[in-house]
Amino acid sequence: MKFRAKMQDVLYMREFQAIVATLAKLAKDCVMILAQERMHFIVNEDHSSTSSPLVWASIAAKDYFPEYKMSPARPDHEFIVLAMSASHLSRSLAVLRSGSTSSVHSCKLKLKMIQFPCISVIASVVSPSSSESREVVHDVPATIIPSSDWAAYVLPKVPRAEIVLGLPSLRLMRSLIDKLKNIAPSLVFHGSAAGELNLVSESDMATITTRFSRLMPYPATKESQQVASCEEASCSVDSRKASAFFGALQLPNEEIIIGIDREHCIYLQLDIRNNVVLHSILPAVCI
Repeated sequence: MKFRAKMQDVLYMREFQAIVATLAKLAKDCVMILAQERMHFIVNEDHSSTSSPLVWASIAAKDYFPEYKMSPARPDHEFIVLAMSASHLSRSLAVLRSGSTSSVHSCKLKLKMIQFPCISVIASVVSPSSSESREVVHDVPATIIPSSDWAAYVLPKVPRAEIVLGLPSLRLMRSLIDKLKNIAPSLVFHGSAAGELNLVSESDMATITTRFSRLMPYPATKESQQVASCEEASCSVDSRKASAFFGALQLPNEEIIIGIDREHCIYLQLDIRNNVVLHSILPAVCI
């Protein structure tokens, strides 16, 4: 079982760090799934606090890693599955942040066995006071998940959605949902095919409705189209889970896509770049 990857592009290194930092804000632990052409991260509420939504990220390996080699334990295996602390991994990648005082030339990830299995993060750094590079090494302990347990860590599927819209500025949505979570425990997303989205928070004292219009509509998913065409759809979700997701985002993207599966779930998708996507599912709650 071997894994080795290397990043050299500064922008990609910062994006990768931001993805991991987002996951670390949502849960203590995460699962890393290494395939031949893709790397996946999963944060599941079953393995963390009940206030965290289900979130996963899919990364095309060649986009971020010009050098990427993965050899599973057996030829008939497709993956290496590792469980680790998301916060430890995030701290090990902190040197890649744009605000760092040092210049990072490259960053390597390597699966190593010292006294325990770990992901070794090796950053080649040049400080402003010296022209010589040095290596900053962090070993993040990891648990190797045996293939007999892989069924518990299957990558989630994108759910069906009857209405799909492009949400406005993430900064605006983050601030709005952070305030609405204090009004009521649930938040209703009501969307229409005409490009309108209403956020409704209702308590015994007041009902607050925020209306967005002229949003970019996207085609409904194939599964929904096979059922029936839909002009409107709404779903009520846990307001704290919604706030946790939006508050955790560390990426600079301004637009996020929302899919509403009536009375089942809200699906959120952040396209970081082609073949690099952050997903989240907020299940419906009864009101």
